[in-house]
Amino acid sequence: MPAKNKKVRVLVDAAQSVGVLPLNLIDSGVDFYAFTGHKWWGGPEGLGGLYVSAEALADLHPVFIGWRGIVTDANAKVLGWKSGSQRYEIATSAYPLYAGLRSAIALQHEWGTIEKRYAEICRLSKYLWECLSELPDVECLRKSAPEAGLVSFRLTNGMPHKQLVDLLEKQGIMVRTILSPDCVRACVHYFTTEVEIDTLVGAIATQVV
Repeated sequence: MPAKNKKVRVLVDAAQSVGVLPLNLIDSGVDFYAFTGHKWWGGPEGLGGLYVSAEALADLHPVFIGWRGIVTDANAKVLGWKSGSQRYEIATSAYPLYAGLRSAIALQHEWGTIEKRYAEICRLSKYLWECLSELPDVECLRKSAPEAGLVSFRLTNGMPHKQLVDLLEKQGIMVRTILSPDCVRACVHYFTTEVEIDTLVGAIATQVV
C-alpha cells in the first residue's frame, strides 16, 4: 500500500499540558492523548488517563483480556468486548486513586476557569524569566518568556547544574536538572507566589554573584 494511503495515528504525551492548557481534543484532531494526574493536576501518583478519538477507537483492540472488559451470557460464555473504553478494563481498579484525582481536579476548578489559571501561570512564568534574565552568569534558554510554567536556564560561571540543584534543595527549594539540553528547570503553577519566585531568584543569585 502506498505510504500516502496509510493511516498515521497521532499520540501526544500530555504530561506537561493537561491541567495547564485549555484543551478541545475533538477539535485538535489528535488520536491519542495520554497524561499523568500527579503533575499539573496535583493528584496522586500512579494514575493517569488516555483519550482516544472515536475514529481511532474503532481500529484499536485490547491486548489483555479481563472479566471487566468482556460481555458474557448466563453460562459465562464470552460474547465479545464491551463497548467504548470499558473493553480495556482488566480487573481490580485503584478506586482510592480515582477519588484522589477527582478531588484534585475539583480543587483546581475552585480557583477559576482553565483559561484564568493558564493566564496566571504565564504571568508568573514571565516574572520568573525576567528575574532570571537579570542575573549575571544565568542564561535563560528561551529568548522570550515561556508560554508555560516551565522556565529553563543554564549557568555560565562553570558551576555544575547538579551542584546548584542540590544547594537549593537544602534550602527547601525544588528545581531539577535536564540532561539534554544541559540546564536547570524551574516550575511555577498558578498558585505559586511572587514571594516564592523572589526567594528562588535570590538563592540562585547568592551562588552566581
